[in-house]
Amino acid sequence: MSWLLSWLWWTLLPVRKRLAVDNFRHAFPDRDPTELRRFMAETIRGYLWLLRGKRVTIEGVEHAAGALLLAGHTAAWDLVLISGAEQTPSTVFVKPPSNRLAAWLIRRLRARTGAELLPPRGSKEAAYDALSRGRTVVFLLDQRHNQGIPVPFFGRPAWTSAAFAAMVHRTRAPVVGLWQWWEDGELRARVEPLDVEISEDRDQAIAEITAWTQRWYEDQIRTAPRSWLWLHDRWKRPGA
Repeated sequence: MSWLLSWLWWTLLPVRKRLAVDNFRHAFPDRDPTELRRFMAETIRGYLWLLRGKRVTIEGVEHAAGALLLAGHTAAWDLVLISGAEQTPSTVFVKPPSNRLAAWLIRRLRARTGAELLPPRGSKEAAYDALSRGRTVVFLLDQRHNQGIPVPFFGRPAWTSAAFAAMVHRTRAPVVGLWQWWEDGELRARVEPLDVEISEDRDQAIAEITAWTQRWYEDQIRTAPRSWLWLHDRWKRPGA
């Protein structure tokens, strides 16, 4: 079914297909954009698994307790985030989908895990409180944040939230990365500790760490370029 639906998206209902192809070609000019059909098939498969109640075991999840965690929109991200929240107490900054039905469904599925869900704005103190209680605070910084700062991402400025960098500088909490990928038809996910250089100067630290996060995302995406959420208008300028 996932392959049929991905074919329909590519051929008959190309929602954001042009944007996805343009983004993909800019980042990977030597690759064939038809790879994105596989991205859509894998994304649909992940949501079908999620609706069936399937979960994924995350390698190294023990590193996440009491840490600031970077995660990204690739390879069944909602299934992995929900699985992670069931394996370690998590507080997640989430940007709800623009589609109301999709937003309602995802919110219900996430809430069942006991995860604390925070909007991307106005939740700073709640995040610090969660960290003080030993919870994992999860950031997904690979989407556009119009109130963020521009840092390079695949060679173009991308507006990125500075909240993660501010928390790293203030708390000096452990930083870990969560990444997931499909391998031989199975979904794999792994948490790994990350080393972050932290300047004593707050403004400098925020700029450097925010730029570092996008380099980290680039490195992960390059391992399986088709798998990232190229449908998102990541490089759109605020107000454009």
